[in-house]
Amino acid sequence: MEFLTDLGRVVPVEIQRRKGTRHLRLRLGKLNQIVASVPWRTSDRMIEGFIHEQRAWIENQLANTPEAIGLYEWLRMHPRIAASGESLELRIKTTPRKRSHYFFDRDGLELVFCLPEITETPLRRLVRVFARDTLTCRTYYHAKRLGLSPGRLSVRDQSSRWGSCSSSRSLSLNWRLVLIAPELQDYVILHELAHISEMNHSHRFWELLDRYDPHRVDHEAELDRVSAEIMRVGRG
Repeated sequence: MEFLTDLGRVVPVEIQRRKGTRHLRLRLGKLNQIVASVPWRTSDRMIEGFIHEQRAWIENQLANTPEAIGLYEWLRMHPRIAASGESLELRIKTTPRKRSHYFFDRDGLELVFCLPEITETPLRRLVRVFARDTLTCRTYYHAKRLGLSPGRLSVRDQSSRWGSCSSSRSLSLNWRLVLIAPELQDYVILHELAHISEMNHSHRFWELLDRYDPHRVDHEAELDRVSAEIMRVGRG
């Protein structure tokens, strides 16, 4: 199923049929496709009618949502990476070695990604490796400083969340945290570390996070501002 915008753009429609769902709902997916969540036995004709009724909403969402973009294209336009509380210049080059690797140059001011070929897949893999390394170091740096003992840490490719903390104190962080400003990266890490002590978003949680990050309100606002764009990087 497809949706044709007023400007002639063809947008795919992904239909998710769910048992137990009573209402039809629409949202934009990570590739800016229309995702229709519908009751199990909903007919295609009913879905098409619902989408037609929501045309104005869909047009507005598409007009105000950033496009998905490849990681290489993003780094070419924004050649900086956040690590260890700093924003580092990034250089990407080819290497005769078969395996990708990275190193720091210019006394740690520049990060160099070395790839057998500069294409999207090896670049994405290397960035994921680097994100795992640097986010692990940064998380345990803050944990030690705050006297906390987090459990296992994983770095993943979440579609909309920056991070999470489980009841067993295991943390999960989005690899795209290396693409945002260092202070915003720290905010997300501190947010998840605060959940070790307070699992919900209670008043006590926000008081604790205010102690961890005195500028958390500003950081939340800035993170909200950039999230829609950054979350679509690496999906083009």
